[in-house]
Amino acid sequence: MQKELLVLIDIDGTLLSPGLSPRIALSRAIRDFTGSVIEFEIKHLAGLTDPLIVKNALLSLGFSEAKVRDNGFVDKILERYCRYLKEIYPCSDDKHVFPDVPDFLRFLSELPMVRLGIITGNIRDGAFVKLSAFGLDRFFSFGVYGSDSEDRNELPLIALRRVRILFNEEYSRDRVIIIGDTHRDVVSAKVHGMKSIAVVRRVEWLRKIEESDPDLIVKDFSEIERVRDFFRTVNIL
Repeated sequence: MQKELLVLIDIDGTLLSPGLSPRIALSRAIRDFTGSVIEFEIKHLAGLTDPLIVKNALLSLGFSEAKVRDNGFVDKILERYCRYLKEIYPCSDDKHVFPDVPDFLRFLSELPMVRLGIITGNIRDGAFVKLSAFGLDRFFSFGVYGSDSEDRNELPLIALRRVRILFNEEYSRDRVIIIGDTHRDVVSAKVHGMKSIAVVRRVEWLRKIEESDPDLIVKDFSEIERVRDFFRTVNIL
């Protein structure tokens, strides 16, 4: 049955804090192929896709543009990253789901006219590792990932094509809501005429988020009544 609204949610910083293990896994993978060690900071990662993060890292190490554009090389690094992530993520003790997330996802999943999906810069296998560690994958019927495109702004259009193929559903762009924690999430919605909700997990990012002009800003998902009010404006509640 055709649903009325497509809601796409980011993972890192929005649903959960992955801790340091993904950075460690990626640093190890890059070291394996380059012999160099990179210390990733959050500013190198937030809102970017995994392939773009790797390409930026390779450029910073002095690799040529031609080598960086070699997707086969980048893919090998990301495959190794996933192997390390599967080993160390389940037993890491600094990852956690934000406490407001379970109730928020239950609220969304109980809306019969909403199709709920993932939109993330993580490659597909990495996204599954992170979500499944907390059982969050059960809330989502599909996803679009950094492995679909290194350009985050392309992911919303890929999502529209994917729901058409998987569920035979069509959504106009004003019936899509993207939820994330960075200004890049907001921009990826606005460039396509889609709606956005920004959750401010880091107060230092508030200014950039405000400048990107999302349709709704919340400090976290415990502000469920404000989210309900927003959904009423799109005739879902």
